[in-house]
Amino acid sequence: MLFLQLLANGLFVGSIYALLGLSFATIFASTKIWHFAHGAVYTMGGYLLLVLTGWLGLPFVLAVALDVVICAGLGAVFLGGLYGPLQRRGATPLVMVMASLGVMIVIDNLLLLGFGPSGFSIDVAVPPPLIVGGIFLTGGQAITPLIAMATVALYLLFLFRTVWGQQLRAQIDNEELLQLNGVDAARVKFLAFACGSALLPIATALYVASGSGIAPGVGVSAVLIGAMAMFLGGVDSIAGSAVAGLLLGVVESLSAFFFPTEWQTAVTYSLALAVLMLRPTGLFGNALARTGTS
Repeated sequence: MLFLQLLANGLFVGSIYALLGLSFATIFASTKIWHFAHGAVYTMGGYLLLVLTGWLGLPFVLAVALDVVICAGLGAVFLGGLYGPLQRRGATPLVMVMASLGVMIVIDNLLLLGFGPSGFSIDVAVPPPLIVGGIFLTGGQAITPLIAMATVALYLLFLFRTVWGQQLRAQIDNEELLQLNGVDAARVKFLAFACGSALLPIATALYVASGSGIAPGVGVSAVLIGAMAMFLGGVDSIAGSAVAGLLLGVVESLSAFFFPTEWQTAVTYSLALAVLMLRPTGLFGNALARTGTS
């Protein structure tokens, strides 16, 4: 019974990880930019939910919808206001990484100054707890996998069935060929940053709906999970990053069945690294991404 309970917990956590992997992969695979400030957008999205619901009194669903729009805009601002100028000045990939890390640290500290070091929770109306076959699920745990998988499905439908989505996938495969067909690659990169950032508030909303709190610095682990899910799934496979994120969550939870809980993160990352050692392109990737900022 403990194994099944851990599996259920893993599906909940993995659903959020799937969104984080999908989000990070959308940006990196399309632009080859190490957007570590993505974690700051995740944190800001959480505090925006707090402001919109707790201070302005908006319904939670409406607050999430506004949060999605705002975070999409923040993603575009990062590309246009940070990475774009650096690229035009010939910044190296390492400089881009350091700039991204610096921005994330600055934003986290500003949130720390503005909201304090204590975490905040948000009251969300969720279904009552369930006990199914002896497995206990909170309302948030019960609905999170459903909402997350529906979001992933709709996003993949956007990628494969719309012109914008197809251009985004083409950008991942061959930017030069995309430009030869008359598509503005710069516009597609803005789309990638906006779409990837728009997924973060949904992950945040599901996280807080489970009863978890919001605190400065939560975006650090979020961006690391997103990056690991992307590499495990395959840099050139956006859908694979979602599957890998789900697997990471399940493995992390089930590892508590075999090892002490303090080993969960170490076991999870060790297994992921072992897979990458055997298959550097990831579980679903076809080719290793070239380094660079193009």
